[in-house]
Amino acid sequence: MRVTAVDVDPAAHDLAVLLDESNGRSLVLVVRDLHRRPEQAVKVDALLARRPDAIVVEMGVPICRPRGAMAYIATHGSARVCAEAAAEVLTR
Repeated sequence: MRVTAVDVDPAAHDLAVLLDESNGRSLVLVVRDLHRRPEQAVKVDALLARRPDAIVVEMGVPICRPRGAMAYIATHGSARVCAEAAAEVLTR
């Protein structure tokens, strides 16, 4: 499995660049406490509008599932074991 990590800082990336980087590959959006970061929620919603096949992994409290998230994994925490469990689910 090849993974490319990209920080979804709203000021750091253009959506077109993020989508180009994921062209032809699965797109997994890993977020944490999205309900506390409305600017990131807007970016995630925009990405999901253009890539509805993307998978969203919530590493915090799963209060705010993105509207367009057809595939959503809630880890109910951000500990390493939660990340490992999510990765295991994704690679099955």
